[in-house]
Amino acid sequence: MCPCCLQLSRPLLAFLGFLCWGVAGIMAFGGAFLILTYQNHKYFFRDYYILVPGWLAVIVALLLILIGILGVCIPIKESRFQQGSFLFFIIVVLCLEVSAAVMSYLSVNRIEYELSTVGKVFGQYNGSDYDDGSRAVDTLQKQLKCCGVDSYTDWQTTSWFIHSGSTNVPVSCCKSMDTTCFGDVIQPDLLYQKGCLRKLQNQLKLFVMFLFWSSITAIALAVLAAVSDGALMGQRPFQDYRILDSATFT
Repeated sequence: MCPCCLQLSRPLLAFLGFLCWGVAGIMAFGGAFLILTYQNHKYFFRDYYILVPGWLAVIVALLLILIGILGVCIPIKESRFQQGSFLFFIIVVLCLEVSAAVMSYLSVNRIEYELSTVGKVFGQYNGSDYDDGSRAVDTLQKQLKCCGVDSYTDWQTTSWFIHSGSTNVPVSCCKSMDTTCFGDVIQPDLLYQKGCLRKLQNQLKLFVMFLFWSSITAIALAVLAAVSDGALMGQRPFQDYRILDSATFT
């Protein structure tokens, strides 16, 4: 390899090490948000599938931090052990990143299926603070600033609304939690009018695709880092050791 390329490999590897920390932060944020979204609204999900890309992103982020440290140290010490460890972790991260990218891409197409129970949960709402499903509905409406499955008018067809004999939807549909809003449908201006299903789907799709493109970026970064490390390892090839015969010393 040309001397210029070798000289560029050192600062490039250090620079890529810093970039690894940045990408690690991005992936950790996306993965943690996806996990927290599931934990906050797990009552509406059919299974745990959506958690897989989130946890993969967090694991990759931790490994990228370690790779970043090695990437910064290798140009300084040029330790053969560090270079070998660096390539090992790069290979592990590449496998995990490819898995995270594939799982994220597949998860986008499963989101509608995962949230297919939202209508059922809303239909079983009874307004009790002691009912897990009712609390989950109120939490979802407050956090996403939404009302009903597709619209606030959906509440008028639920058994809870019909049996209540009133014209009120849950108070969690109110834009403001002051005393002027009681959830009355004859005052729609005081209520969130957009449904929760579409908002939750869009939020999940946004962060799943965020993880997908973050994984693609991390893959490209890992490949560049591996090439730079390989160039440095090629600059100092392993010594050619030979087994000496005992006759040599006689």
